Amino acid sequence: QKQMKTATFIVLVCLLVVEVKGHSLDVKGRCICADKGVNKVSRKAIEKVEIILPSPSCKRLEIVVTMRGAGQKCLNPGSRFTKKYILTCLKNWRLN
Repeated sequence: QKQMKTATFIVLVCLLVVEVKGHSLDVKGRCICADKGVNKVSRKAIEKVEIILPSPSCKRLEIVVTMRGAGQKCLNPGSRFTKKYILTCLKNWRLN
């Protein structure tokens, strides 16, 4: 229950902050992230953030960050870092 509320909150905040892009799903309907994702990355290295909402082919929220020179990584939507990062982005977006 608490995880569902947290995931819903993150989705709503992210929709205001970052561009949401759909991904073409492969025929087998797999999630992009193999596991729950990492709990923390270098903020300075984040180039782009993508939010993939739950769908029939992948039942979980996925947050994929493109890192400068390091490819893509999945962030754990429930981690303290991810929540703080999204809230910081929202505050910065409101100030601009």
